Amino acid sequence: MMRDGGASMKSMQTGLIILLLLSLVPAHTAYRKAPNFALAASSGRMVFKSSIKGNILISFFASYCRPCKRELPDVVGLGKKYRREKNLTLLLISADINDSSGSAKKKASDFLKKIGISEEFILDIYHVALEKYNSSKVLPATFLVNSDGYIVFSEVGAHEDTIARLEKAITGLRGPAAQH
Repeated sequence: MMRDGGASMKSMQTGLIILLLLSLVPAHTAYRKAPNFALAASSGRMVFKSSIKGNILISFFASYCRPCKRELPDVVGLGKKYRREKNLTLLLISADINDSSGSAKKKASDFLKKIGISEEFILDIYHVALEKYNSSKVLPATFLVNSDGYIVFSEVGAHEDTIARLEKAITGLRGPAAQH
C-alpha cells in the first residue's frame, strides 16, 4: 500500500513540475501567422506581403490620425536603423480613403511630407489589410513580423512606451545571417 502511495505522490510531483515549467513559458510564444495582402504602393507597383523575405515592420497610419503624426517618424527611424542589421523591411500602409476631401494617395503623401517622411507608402483604401491585422481599425497600428512570418509585436493605438517596446522586439529578431 505504501508503494502505491509513493508512486502516486511521485506522479503528482512530476505533474506539478510539468505545470510549473509550462507556466514559465512566455504566453507570447503562441504568435499568430501574419496575414498576406497585395496592395498598390504610391509608386504604382504592387506589394505582396508574401513575397517579402526577412523581417517586416508594418505601420498603419492615416492623415487624420494625430497620434500617427507623433509616432510615425520614430517608427520610420527604427526601420532605417535596423534595415541591414535585422534584414528589416518597412511597410507604411495608409488607411486614408478616397472621399470628398481628396484622393487617398494625395492625403497620405501630403501628410508624410508634412512630418518629414519621404518613404514610399502603400494604399489600403478599402482597409483590406487593416481589417486582417487590426479589426478594430484603431490607429496608429504597428506590427512586427519575424522572418518565419509570425507577428511578434503588435500595438494598436497610441501608447507612451510603444517605440521603446518596439525597439526591444526588433533587437530580439534574427539578423540576415541567421535567417533561411
